Amino acid sequence: MLLPGVILLVVLAIFFCWCRIDSQAHHAMQEARDIRVAMRLTALECSAAGEALYDPTTPDGMLKGAAQRIRELTYADGKIVLTGWDDRSGLPRSFTYRKGSFMVEYQALGDGGTTDGQWDIYYEFHVLTYTTAWE
Repeated sequence: MLLPGVILLVVLAIFFCWCRIDSQAHHAMQEARDIRVAMRLTALECSAAGEALYDPTTPDGMLKGAAQRIRELTYADGKIVLTGWDDRSGLPRSFTYRKGSFMVEYQALGDGGTTDGQWDIYYEFHVLTYTTAWE
């Protein structure tokens, strides 16, 4: 009699974890979509100042202070890395957004002049830490 109860408990725990991960993934995706729009607005501001948003020589791929401006516009608190920019359309070709255990990757489809894109969401978790100390 105890076995069906344990199985039910395990199934419910797995379902609860899946629902929680799915909900957080959707939230990270929505933040990344907002970031894409904020990148365009920030690029317009940079352009008006005579500068370019995309700077591949920096670790985050953006002009100094641009990532902070994007975070202010979107209230996103994750790490943004711009990896590709289309100067003709003023839209990102590709970027990543990492928040907690989630990473969202955006890749523009077509020539980059449309809003079509592919969004991939990854979930990671820490499994094991193994340390050896040699004397």
